Amino acid sequence: MTNTPATIFFDVNETLSDLSPVGDAFEAVGATREVASSWFASILRDGFALTAVGTEARFLNIATTNARDSLGASPLNMPIDEAVDAVIAAFSNVSLHSDVAPGIRALHDAGHRLFTLSNGPASNAERMLTKAGVADAMAGFLSVEGNSPWKPARASYEDALTRTATSGVAHLVAVHPWDIHGAAEAGLSTVWVNRQGATYPAHFTAPTVTAETLEQLHTHLA
Repeated sequence: MTNTPATIFFDVNETLSDLSPVGDAFEAVGATREVASSWFASILRDGFALTAVGTEARFLNIATTNARDSLGASPLNMPIDEAVDAVIAAFSNVSLHSDVAPGIRALHDAGHRLFTLSNGPASNAERMLTKAGVADAMAGFLSVEGNSPWKPARASYEDALTRTATSGVAHLVAVHPWDIHGAAEAGLSTVWVNRQGATYPAHFTAPTVTAETLEQLHTHLA
């Protein structure tokens, strides 16, 4: 990577957002954090499956349906409708990881053009970044909904490049190796954010750069 101003796309769920309050919500209604993790994985699974067969996938619709299924086997302390509402409310009101706002600000100040790119509603990213005081650093908030297949389909990244009129250097920043792989297949440079010290799966295309936090990212672009 170089210090040439670039277009940078950020995945949203888990890359920017801290989903630990969702685990708290599952525990509060009588389930477990493990159920929360399997629920989120099931959203991705079903969204990928719908995309694979050419059917439109809506993130919050899948999340709500699968929350009911995930909570059904737990000893809930409230009616299941209320438990589902509590989980979705928690998911819809999560905040940024602590490293995100300073990382976004540093990249903006360095002259880079920044966008979010999510499989979920663009409004979630806009809300979080507005709350953190860095929405002004963003050039836009993008969602695949109504525009393209879900990431990691190649078309999702190509559509983002088209919608943002990007012709120069472009990077995708994500915590998910499947997202890194898809972006690489579409010709983007990639940054894997590895906050947990995980091992990158060898069956996916390796990231161009690995960073432990978004605060480190501007140094990799220098």
